[in-house]
Amino acid sequence: MNSAARRQARPLQGYRVLEVAHLIAGPVCGMYLADMGADVIKVEEPGKGDASRSVYQVTLNGEGPLYITVNRNKRGIALDLSAPDGREVFYRLAERADVVIEAYRGGVAERLEIDYERLSRLNPRLIYCSLSAFGPEGPWREKPGLDALVQAMSGLMAITGEPDGGPVLCGAPVVDTIGSLLAVQGVLTALLHREKTGEGQKVDVSLLDGALLAHAARLSVFHLTGEDLPRLGSAHPELVPYQAFRGRDGWIFVAVRTDQLWRSFCGAIGRPGLATDPRFATKADRLARRKELVPMLDVVFLSRTVGEWMEVLEAADVLCAPVNNYSDMVKDPQVLASGMIAEQDHPKGGRFKTIGIPVKLAKSPGRILTPAPALGEHTDQVLREAGYGDAEIQSLRQRGVI
Repeated sequence: MNSAARRQARPLQGYRVLEVAHLIAGPVCGMYLADMGADVIKVEEPGKGDASRSVYQVTLNGEGPLYITVNRNKRGIALDLSAPDGREVFYRLAERADVVIEAYRGGVAERLEIDYERLSRLNPRLIYCSLSAFGPEGPWREKPGLDALVQAMSGLMAITGEPDGGPVLCGAPVVDTIGSLLAVQGVLTALLHREKTGEGQKVDVSLLDGALLAHAARLSVFHLTGEDLPRLGSAHPELVPYQAFRGRDGWIFVAVRTDQLWRSFCGAIGRPGLATDPRFATKADRLARRKELVPMLDVVFLSRTVGEWMEVLEAADVLCAPVNNYSDMVKDPQVLASGMIAEQDHPKGGRFKTIGIPVKLAKSPGRILTPAPALGEHTDQVLREAGYGDAEIQSLRQRGVI
């Protein structure tokens, strides 16, 4: 391979992945692997397809925005896994695959007879990633799950919201996303193990485990104190001021972590007397008098715009950021510099904005190359690669298997 080809190569080229998943968590895992060069074959139910095709009312010329965002760079086949002939097709594909990603609730893969035990007998080198809501053990192992249910069960919803309000669901499906990233990590770790030993294995990832991992900082304190964490809105349980304040034209988040920064902060906001006020001089003082201090700062922040506050606070090295809504965020210079607002062409939807590639590799970067597949778009191609002849493919189609 010459140097130019090496620069274009992606690190997972040569690996084949079967993705049996819908909506967010499983498909995002498949998307990342596909971005990095894996041949990801998305398996969908004939005539129905991934629920993300129609989950939102808004479409891009009839194409679901979620579907076309998280299923790029993949090939798609339509296959009825409930039919014996459909399972036989899947078995043949699994024999040639490196990875299977399935995101059914517990017990479904076993009932469909595409579980790890069966597939590993056909392909001992197979990495089988099972991504579920609640994991393979426990009383909820066979329950259907959603990001929101896991936010509720894991305690995440209970600690989110204003002090005088009820539990609040995070505005983005962060638990689905954490689950997808853990699934990627599990798959890549298992592939590394296989490179060393030749052994395939099962990878179990649950959204619940990911949500509990997200609690690491706060849960560690609970284990020592046994005290439930209260809802604090945008505030911090140990630091004051460390929260969002309303400015004249929007909101700004300010984080004052140390007593030295407190003094700089007071000077920047034009209230140097607060720095020497014995009621607020130390971190412990400010925490004890949160209800007294925050209303005073609320009044101060209403006197200027967010942009004006950003200028004076950054000059004093006080950590701060504008609280962007989506329309502001997609124009933010730092967001634009990240490359995470990308564009892609779709044969039906035309050019649209999408999510970029979050992990930047200097020598073998991921790339956005092909659009999300139409339902069953690559069925014939994939089956021919697996050794099926045209007559066999036609017979499967006539029987509704593909």
